[in-house]
Amino acid sequence: MKTTLEMPDDLFRRAKATAAKRGQSLKQLVTAALEHELAKRSKPAVSAKTRSARAKAWLSEFDELSRKISASWNSDLDAVAAIREQRRDL
Repeated sequence: MKTTLEMPDDLFRRAKATAAKRGQSLKQLVTAALEHELAKRSKPAVSAKTRSARAKAWLSEFDELSRKISASWNSDLDAVAAIREQRRDL
């Protein structure tokens, strides 16, 4: 199918140069760019339920890591206080 596209002169020149560097025609470059853009947008949206489940899993993993770090912490200071003390020693 044929169509006419209007675009800024600078964009046209950059597209034409990019196509030439890749050994493509402008038609091939535009077709590939459109296919790429449309493929990105056609991915199914993640449902709220899935996002919620992922967030819960992430928080659970974060809590577990926090517990492990806390268990191995060998100081009476919390992390912020320890960093401040370390900076004072510099």
